Amino acid sequence: MLTRRSLVKAAAGLATLAATPVLAQTASWPSRLLKIVVPLPPGGVMDGLTRVVADRLAQRLGQSVIVENKPGANGMIAASAVAGADPDGYTILSTMSSIVQNVSLHKSPSYKMSDLLPLAPLGRLPIAFIVPKTLGVTTLREFIGKARSSSKPLSYGTYGLGSSAHIIGEVLMKNTGIKLLQVPYRGEAPALTAILAGEVDSAFVSVGGAVAQAENALTLAIANPVRMKRYPDIPTFDEAGFPVLGLTGFSGFFAPAAVPRPVADRLGRELREIVALPDVNSKLLDLGFEDMSDVADFAGFVDDEVKRWASVIHEFNISI
Repeated sequence: MLTRRSLVKAAAGLATLAATPVLAQTASWPSRLLKIVVPLPPGGVMDGLTRVVADRLAQRLGQSVIVENKPGANGMIAASAVAGADPDGYTILSTMSSIVQNVSLHKSPSYKMSDLLPLAPLGRLPIAFIVPKTLGVTTLREFIGKARSSSKPLSYGTYGLGSSAHIIGEVLMKNTGIKLLQVPYRGEAPALTAILAGEVDSAFVSVGGAVAQAENALTLAIANPVRMKRYPDIPTFDEAGFPVLGLTGFSGFFAPAAVPRPVADRLGRELREIVALPDVNSKLLDLGFEDMSDVADFAGFVDDEVKRWASVIHEFNISI
């Protein structure tokens, strides 16, 4: 005869059997190659820094770690691929602020934030505004004056429609009354190539990308509340007299939401420790990132970023 006690024991047994594969998977992780997906093409600072982290992660885990570039749709292609991947800890996303911007820019984004689990921050990412030296301006005020007097809109390159670069450009236009023509590219490297080739009059790129082109392009300002420690000679938009709300971006690592907690915790710990290594942290600063070691609760930080960018997008009526 079935009793309540026997039913409880049977249910407990079934639960144990169901959990066994997960426990076994967790105990043996990692046992094969890991993949870090980047939403940009090769050649940009985000791709380069992710590869540095991937090399260190491989050393610490004793398994190969590859970087796979999936550019397009302002990071949605990469984010969707990771959100839909097996939640086994072998697929990671290294991405930027676009991950939180897309959910406000699109009525039906291809992923939800709840599909992804924040693992660890990589760094804050101030955005630089650059112009080719051939444009004939040396300050942001001169650029604004040239834009106001031009018979046709000056152009600005971005690393994607709906990116931080696009949003900051829209805020700058509304705060100054100028009109600029956005030219979106599939990543930072193509945007920088366009500046050097004279295809666009200006561009929003990473500080690291801007500094690397100092021979041919001038960095007029950065979107950051304060000047950067590594590049203190570059003024902020506020200092230049044209506020853009201190719209600093961020970058970090995510996994599919259902990754087993022990695996997620291990990944998060390893990634934080790698980013904190002196040589990796120095590389991070050289490439124009700012340290984010002060962010203890990355998941909470991401939630706040969703709200912050949503507020800007709605206030300035930005659409794509």
